[in-house]
Amino acid sequence: MEERRVDGGINQVTQVGQTIRRTVGPWSASVHELLKYLEARGFAGAPRFLGVDQDGREILSLVPGDTPWPPGPMSGVLESAAALLRRYHDVVEGWRPAAGAWQLAPVAVGEPEVICHNDVAPWNLIARDGSVVAFVDWDTAAPGPRMWDLAYLAYTLVPLAAPENLQAMGWPSPTAVCERLARIRDAYGCTQEQWDTLLDTIPVRVRAAYDTMRIWASEDRPGWQAQWEQPEPWRHGAGYLRDLTYIETYLDNWKATLKSRS
Repeated sequence: MEERRVDGGINQVTQVGQTIRRTVGPWSASVHELLKYLEARGFAGAPRFLGVDQDGREILSLVPGDTPWPPGPMSGVLESAAALLRRYHDVVEGWRPAAGAWQLAPVAVGEPEVICHNDVAPWNLIARDGSVVAFVDWDTAAPGPRMWDLAYLAYTLVPLAAPENLQAMGWPSPTAVCERLARIRDAYGCTQEQWDTLLDTIPVRVRAAYDTMRIWASEDRPGWQAQWEQPEPWRHGAGYLRDLTYIETYLDNWKATLKSRS
């Protein structure tokens, strides 16, 4: 059967018929357990694990739909992604795999509450009719706080990006930051404590994304070195650092504005 290379960013991803084939790592057994658990619980927002092929690659079901990246019009993507993440967190809460080996980030993430996806971003969403129906690329799933996951969703879907990064990412400018943050809060159903935690977690999560790329690139992990060596304006994680400066500059203003509207 014909194989077609799919742009998988960090990972080598191949489509074969209605399946996706990916290389496996030491963490894959835990990810496969997770996907089988989600299937057993009736959670439709993830691909199904179908086994391992003759080349030692994992076989995943192909989730039909479109990846909303570059972003373009995203009318229902924000709310549906946040709502799907809440459903996922609720389903997986309290579950742990027998294998127990994850691709853990080389940074502190906080006390684990659930198994986080850890990369809920436009490039890992599958949408149909303008709504997100699934998350893909579960390789970096690992234990962490709920708001760790939601902070990265907010960072990449609001997006909380420096103005000079927006055009390079394909986003319209300016972005209605406070309105979009509030929509994420409401769609996820944050408690007040979670909401306060989320806002404080966002800059920490962006710094962690930068540090993870830097450290894993220095360890010559497959794919990560290529990401670190991207051309300008992203070379050596520069985009993350610009975004982090922007977030740290305006975070208190966003907090005050959102508090006055609540």
